[in-house]
Amino acid sequence: MNVCDIRDIQSESGVVASLIFHPEFSFFSENLRPNHFSDSDNGYLYFAISELAKKGIEKIDAYNITNILHMRAATQHKTDHLTVEVINDFISNAGLIARTTPEEYKLLVNNILNAALRRDTYNKLAECQQLCFTSSETNIEEKIYNTLDNVMMEFSSTSEVPRYSEVVDQLWSEIEARQDGSLAGIPFPFHELNRYATIERGELFLFGAEAKSGKSMMLLNCAVDLLKKDKAVLYVDSELSSRMFTARLMSRISGIEFHDIKAGNYGEEGKKKIEEARQWIKTKKFVHVYMPVFNSQTVYTVVKKIKHTMGLDVLIVDYFKSTGSGDAFESYAELGSFTNTVKNQICGALDIAGLGAVQTTANGKIADSARIARNASTIAIIENKTPEEIQQDGVDCGNKKLRIILNRNGEQMSEGQYIDLLFTGNLIKFEQARQHEQIEPY
Repeated sequence: MNVCDIRDIQSESGVVASLIFHPEFSFFSENLRPNHFSDSDNGYLYFAISELAKKGIEKIDAYNITNILHMRAATQHKTDHLTVEVINDFISNAGLIARTTPEEYKLLVNNILNAALRRDTYNKLAECQQLCFTSSETNIEEKIYNTLDNVMMEFSSTSEVPRYSEVVDQLWSEIEARQDGSLAGIPFPFHELNRYATIERGELFLFGAEAKSGKSMMLLNCAVDLLKKDKAVLYVDSELSSRMFTARLMSRISGIEFHDIKAGNYGEEGKKKIEEARQWIKTKKFVHVYMPVFNSQTVYTVVKKIKHTMGLDVLIVDYFKSTGSGDAFESYAELGSFTNTVKNQICGALDIAGLGAVQTTANGKIADSARIARNASTIAIIENKTPEEIQQDGVDCGNKKLRIILNRNGEQMSEGQYIDLLFTGNLIKFEQARQHEQIEPY
């Protein structure tokens, strides 16, 4: 048996075929490299399609693949063999072996990595044997150790947990880097809220509200404030098409009332303000994606694309809900899994901040709260003030109140405590109002 027999051509071809139809799957195999393929053609095709996915190009055809290979001196020569005809022939048969889910795709990837580990280990052991037969070699123990250690390090699982002693210095350096005398993370446009939490990388902050009570308006206001701070923002929206979202966005930035934006009743001065708003938004790193139905895979994929192509500071999800395709228990589990993915696999693993919204019941409770609370960093509930509360607090203390009901990153609110906000619906505007005098119980 020859070392060249340690291979899995079916899995290699299956990975490439899957990427032809789902180039975004390459974001699930970033540890897989072209040199791990035993067939060099498959390795070069994998490289080219992965590069196309990073650039946000979804059309995988022979023309785009050869363009990528021509771009680098190290891969140009491969087009002598991987011609348009050869690639087209592969693409025409790809549907027979392509996988349709990330889980199936990752199984193929693991097969390739397993075979590559065995080949590399075999070859390195052969090198070690040669060292043993060479009497002039010195420090042979160290050389053998280093030779094998390099293989183990390349194929070691990324999920391995290092000893705390190995990471504490790096972690403390990160803490010190944020000690600039200001707030940790990105502040909200509501100063009182920043006492409790900010928008931090690796964390997930959720606003809760009843249906049609300001969840989307709040997230839009936060998005505009983040753009003013020159942050790169991705807004994944299940509620509004990009056209409707843009109408709200133009109202918020220009200061023109929303109903006038929709009707076109804003005159020449209004046109000037809208043009200024449009030109301003063009200078910002901002993407709005309308997804009426989304799940962990679709959100993860779009986040990876945007992070590769634009860079990303904050992901905004409007809003966290199940697809409703299963029964109550399945929906409950699905929502918990989605929240976990956003908090840990996206915000945590990719080092971005997360903002989102969830719907509450009439009594202020979050639907499926246990699943969401398990993974959220902070949850704040937006509520309308009652006429009695407005009279008691004072009209200048606003018409909305914000209560922190869960906070893992800072101060907790006491019973009956809340932040005063003013919401102006026609201007799509949330702002902090004068804070009412807190009445302490005797």
